[in-house]
Amino acid sequence: MGDGVRGIENMDGWKFIRLVYALRQVSIAVSSQDIQDAQISLHRFPHLSEKQILKSLFIHRSQDFSIFETVWRIVIENPKPSVQDSGEDGTKNAVPEKFEDSSGVGGQGVGHGTGGVSLTAQGNMLDSANLSTLIPFSRLEELTHSELEFVDMLKTVLGEMDYYTWINSYDLAYQRNELADETWYAHQERRAALITEIRQQLLTAQVSHENSWEPLVRQHWLFKSLNTLTEQEKDTVKSSIRKWARKLAVRPGSRWKTSRRGTIDISRIVQQSVQSDGMLFRLSYRQKIPRASELVVLCDVSNSMASFVEFLIYLVTCLRARFRKIRVFFFIDSVSDVSDFIWEDDLIEAKQEIKSKAQVQNSGFSDYGAVFKELAEDKLVEVSSRATLVILGDGKNNYRPAQSEYLAQISEKVRNVFWLNPLDVEEWNERDNMMREYQMYCSNVYRCRSAGDLQRIVQDIF
Repeated sequence: MGDGVRGIENMDGWKFIRLVYALRQVSIAVSSQDIQDAQISLHRFPHLSEKQILKSLFIHRSQDFSIFETVWRIVIENPKPSVQDSGEDGTKNAVPEKFEDSSGVGGQGVGHGTGGVSLTAQGNMLDSANLSTLIPFSRLEELTHSELEFVDMLKTVLGEMDYYTWINSYDLAYQRNELADETWYAHQERRAALITEIRQQLLTAQVSHENSWEPLVRQHWLFKSLNTLTEQEKDTVKSSIRKWARKLAVRPGSRWKTSRRGTIDISRIVQQSVQSDGMLFRLSYRQKIPRASELVVLCDVSNSMASFVEFLIYLVTCLRARFRKIRVFFFIDSVSDVSDFIWEDDLIEAKQEIKSKAQVQNSGFSDYGAVFKELAEDKLVEVSSRATLVILGDGKNNYRPAQSEYLAQISEKVRNVFWLNPLDVEEWNERDNMMREYQMYCSNVYRCRSAGDLQRIVQDIF
């Protein structure tokens, strides 16, 4: 069923239900109001594309468009692999003629040499009409049966298509001024369209193989590992971190103020009643006065944390902009105070600071025990007892003494200790990881490797 079907009365109700169910399964919130609006719109505007109506009503974030396209393809269009791979006589469909010429650079094709295409073949003109026919579905199914991660499957398909030779040849030609700007921009658009199409085909094959929407869930920006996000997804996560930082920075204080709503103020009601000869005219309310929290951030910038440092530092940057008083420390095997460093949103200077601080460390391997000792005996002497310590690190101590007694001292001094660890919980018990000793001195320890993890942490703590 495609865009040509008009009106809700012409749309298969069962597929509509499956579509809503699938979108909810892949973490796209479709409310009852969204469904009602969709039903009304499909009925009132039968001349409009069903797909565009539902996309505009169900998708509220641009980064979810690609997942919607994949769900739509699976649920509504329901592509049949046999149609892609075989003709009516059961033989393999031929690749479109424009893709068959292998006189260009490369030319080895995709997969095992049947039904594939080389992007470096002479005369290839990638357009939307041909993208879906590039890869035999049988090859995608073969990859989904392997134990490769999604990113590795994507790289495998691109390598078999001669994709990297193709883009390198264009890049080189553009650097040599051999391509007009219009040709270069058109090439960039074809590259983006190709990647999007192959991702969708792989996801379709995975959903079919696992008979589950879980493969799509794993590709949602909220649940993907922070070090595997696309640039667009990174921008989305950073925007979310800014919002969470605003929530983190202000907490209810111990002092109260009169308010138009909130907790009923019994003492004020009694006072007013006495002044009015026992008559009660109105209820009085009070709220706690918000106060800016004090924060200490301790960030592991060793090699094992390299793939997560960008987002951890961005989180620190957002917190630093919001908190009245914040101290920031980098560490590997000793502590560097970077509280006075001027941070930049693009993280370039922050990364340079990390590199410069790392160069003066005694080694390139974490020593949490030595770091906690230095903090307890020197760095945190003047820290308020109302402060919160946030540790960003994986807990890998490289077989050095844990010296957990110093973290215990720190824990007694500050209000809370929260530890954000990018490793899965199972990895916390590995021989060179000291989380099992450190976590007993923390208010809470969280796995933090995705935007969804960050979201849950903020909701749990505040």
